[in-house]
Amino acid sequence: MTLMAPLTPKERMRRALWRQPVDRLPVQTNYTGTMAAHLAGHLHCTPAELPARFDNHLLRVDIDHTPRLSDDGAVSFDWWGAGWGTATEGYWHASAPLAENTDLAAYPWPDPAVPSLLDKAAATIAADDGRHFVAPNFGFALFERAWSLRGFDEFLMDMVCEPEWSVDLLDRIAAIQIALARRFVALGVDGGYFGDDYGAQKSTLFSPALWRDMIKPRLARMFAVFREAGLPVILHSDGDIWPILPDLVEIGLTCLNPVQPEVLDHGRLYREFGKHLSFYGGISTQAVLPKVTAAEVRTATAACIRDLAPDGTGLILGPSHRMQSDIPPENVAAMLEAFPKSTTTIT
Repeated sequence: MTLMAPLTPKERMRRALWRQPVDRLPVQTNYTGTMAAHLAGHLHCTPAELPARFDNHLLRVDIDHTPRLSDDGAVSFDWWGAGWGTATEGYWHASAPLAENTDLAAYPWPDPAVPSLLDKAAATIAADDGRHFVAPNFGFALFERAWSLRGFDEFLMDMVCEPEWSVDLLDRIAAIQIALARRFVALGVDGGYFGDDYGAQKSTLFSPALWRDMIKPRLARMFAVFREAGLPVILHSDGDIWPILPDLVEIGLTCLNPVQPEVLDHGRLYREFGKHLSFYGGISTQAVLPKVTAAEVRTATAACIRDLAPDGTGLILGPSHRMQSDIPPENVAAMLEAFPKSTTTIT
């Protein structure tokens, strides 16, 4: 047995993603803006100081875009033109620009080649000076981006009733994302982070066959930008996605998030995919952190480590989703207390 020298957060994260030995598990705690204000008050620090207080290992960077607000301030429009309600703590879809006019050629698509688009990301990376694992945030990466532009129910119907139009929309989205991904890789990021939800609580949102036909090949091209550069790929995908996990492995997924314990049994997940995937998250923000005692939070955290990282690596430990303000601060403290903090002896 030898004692491993302490790793930097970046190197610890990189090794855990590839299931290599680490001195301790990397950790990552995310939260909404409202929750950040609550936590900062509870911990007597500023919101900007929270990532260091939580020992966060992952630093996500994004494009430089100032959202446009509706006249009444109720809707915020993202870079793609989709509208989101400003009154809710999470995501509330409020406007689909393709809901009525489906002419994709006439739509004002955002330009991924604008030179200044990655200026803030470059400044953030430079300021971090290689300490943390940096990944670009491709939230609402493909399927979610399509329905955010068209409408959720409408796009699900389109996938069946208007497949050619749906594929055209997905191809246009993928082309923009791939162009951005190439720019981020050139900027020097450490891996890719995608968000695209395919699952509900008890099934996929649409058939695995449809996913394989429409989503898989385009997602594969997006993953390939990072994998061909020798970089890992993290995917956040909610819900019961058991049927397509082998497909995600096949197209190059490295790490699965949020590994919701309500829908993905951790023991089975490790048994069936522990040789192929690392995991990120695992502590429920649905049934655990907002609803149980601090002692039960510590127990759940220990169980997550035991089931998803029995060999001491392959897990970025943290809440399954961004924490919202329904979570008591004492439960957050209990979770942090249960996080690994010291080096361990490894072979």
